[in-house]
Amino acid sequence: MFKRGVSNSKKGLSEIVSVVLILALVVALVGVVWGVVNNLVEEKISESESCFGIYGKATLNNDYTCYNSSYNELQFSVNVGDVDIDELLVGISASGTSTSLKISNTASVIPNLVNYPDRSANVKIPGKNSGLTYIFSLSGAGLTGPADSIRIAPIVGNDQCEITDSMEQIDNCLSFVP
Repeated sequence: MFKRGVSNSKKGLSEIVSVVLILALVVALVGVVWGVVNNLVEEKISESESCFGIYGKATLNNDYTCYNSSYNELQFSVNVGDVDIDELLVGISASGTSTSLKISNTASVIPNLVNYPDRSANVKIPGKNSGLTYIFSLSGAGLTGPADSIRIAPIVGNDQCEITDSMEQIDNCLSFVP
């Protein structure tokens, strides 16, 4: 009878240790999953915070955006409201092909893009509460006109925001009177 009691207590102790080990394993797994999920959520929150309130603050000026068929050039004008933007991603489509360019807030030379009207090569995005007009050579970029559409998306920090404005029908500058 003494042996029987000892073996029962060993069996009971073994079950308690197993339960404690399983609970420790579950707590550790929950901690790992929480860490991964928390990092993902914080990353998405920081992305949305940097772009929060930017919609509608970087726009195309329809009055000065047109396609010049004589020179196969797209003239487009960008206005920036009361917001700080680090870069502007511009997507241009023409006859089933497209290209994109990134204009930063420091003056730099971007192939096939010049300032309007002086055609100077050092371009940059407009500052706060201002606007600038550019000329993009479609033929220089390997695109054949006419330009079909243009889209802009601001970049704040390292986060690309959603498209804030686009034009799906671009008038010919030669028949265009603002």
